Amino acid sequence: MSDELFIDGFGPLPVRRPNTVAEVCDLVREVRTAGQGVYPVGGRTTLDLGNVPTKPGIAVDTRSLNGVIEHAARDMTITVQAGITLAELAKVLAAENQWLPIDVPNPETATLGGAVAANVSGPRRLGHGTFRDYILGISFVTDDGVEVKGGGRVVKNVAGYDLMKLHTGALGTLGVITQVTLKVKPKPEATGLVTFGVGGAALGPTLDRLHASESRPVAVEVSRSADGWLVACGFEEKAATVNWQVETLKAEFAGAPVRGTTVTRDGGVFDLTAGPPPVAAVTLKVNTTPSGVAVIAQAAAGLNPDAVVSAHAGSGIVFVHLPEEMGVERISSAVAELTKLTAANGNVTVRRCPSGWKKVLPVWGKDRGDRELMRTVKRTLDPDDVFNPGRLV
Repeated sequence: MSDELFIDGFGPLPVRRPNTVAEVCDLVREVRTAGQGVYPVGGRTTLDLGNVPTKPGIAVDTRSLNGVIEHAARDMTITVQAGITLAELAKVLAAENQWLPIDVPNPETATLGGAVAANVSGPRRLGHGTFRDYILGISFVTDDGVEVKGGGRVVKNVAGYDLMKLHTGALGTLGVITQVTLKVKPKPEATGLVTFGVGGAALGPTLDRLHASESRPVAVEVSRSADGWLVACGFEEKAATVNWQVETLKAEFAGAPVRGTTVTRDGGVFDLTAGPPPVAAVTLKVNTTPSGVAVIAQAAAGLNPDAVVSAHAGSGIVFVHLPEEMGVERISSAVAELTKLTAANGNVTVRRCPSGWKKVLPVWGKDRGDRELMRTVKRTLDPDDVFNPGRLV
């Protein structure tokens, strides 16, 4: 089958749907010989991430590569092809009361390979980490049209180069990911979610109190509300542990300036994985320290009355969703303002915006000295710039 798609207005790119890894290898060799680019796509949930492509080519749809290679339930590892959706992966793991505790929006559509390439994570990264903490092995097709394997299927694996971390977050610019081996976890016995409202001025002290809490939430989420901020703290563990942590947090906040405290117990795995609001044309991601979240969130809320602001507060990540009506100049000023407020090693990236604005806005944020290293890795592994040309560096 073949159709066409556009990436940030670039295209049309013919879509090819290989059914085997061998077919992927053939396609890569064919495209490289033609001097064009290979654009790996899965569920197409993050196509607006990164820069605009720089040369014509084909989109390689990996969704037919969706098989389960091996599920070693006793070892708590699973090897699957990269085109499997996160929802299907969750279903396979649930049969053994296991799960991959990484929040990926649109799991019914998003593929594992795409989520790894974009290094997608969500609220639970505070307590459970990111893809880099779970990938044991990876297979990918190189620019020579050869499948290469890195890592293995065991938890302790120290031999060779860490190709798993190299491809995580590389946005498919170093090869087409075809297979991933993951370590997984047992599903939690119980869950608890504590939510409460807080006024604008009290957000900073409230988050400081949370950071000092004896409880250990796996997620601390903040979102802008009509009268201030809504804070949600999620717990997952054994039932007795969850009960203790919920009661501990309630006791610690008994005299705090919070309102409308609610507790939800055993409601299943709490869902805090919503993607950006559909009305937001621009999404900024601010990386800062956990102690800097309140300052960033308050500043972001002041950028526009319609700004939608949310944060993985325990991880120091703030998302700012802004309307297109602000215009590229005001958005550029907003990026500069937020960048000044981040910590020394912080950054502000533009996760979504009209494609024409990407020539003006710092899509990947300020240069922190690692760009040339990234370019060197790209030139070494993909000297002809075959994979996702232009989208990362």
